[in-house]
Amino acid sequence: MKRDRITKKRNQLARACERAAVPERPFLRGLRYVVHPNVTAACAPSLRVIAGALREGTLMLDEDELRAVRTFITDGGSPFFGRDATAAMREAVRLQQMIVRREPLALDQERTAIAV
Repeated sequence: MKRDRITKKRNQLARACERAAVPERPFLRGLRYVVHPNVTAACAPSLRVIAGALREGTLMLDEDELRAVRTFITDGGSPFFGRDATAAMREAVRLQQMIVRREPLALDQERTAIAV
């Protein structure tokens, strides 16, 4: 039963990431955008990768990692809601690497040294 609840949370967060990766249309009055389209475009590839990783059932994620992603796309103080697309992209890539957990660069260098 607990596993179903965790799966449901992960799927909800994956849907939220996919929605955040789509640029919004401007409002008629007041603020033009909640998330600037340049920021959305910069973060979209990482958000889509994160969404795919969240849907993958075999990938083990802890609550802190899920909270970090949720905070990035929902907290108004995160770089995602600012105007600096570079800062937002850096944070999105950091979250992507934290979620996906790529192999360290040293292992890749060892493999190429052995192959040569």
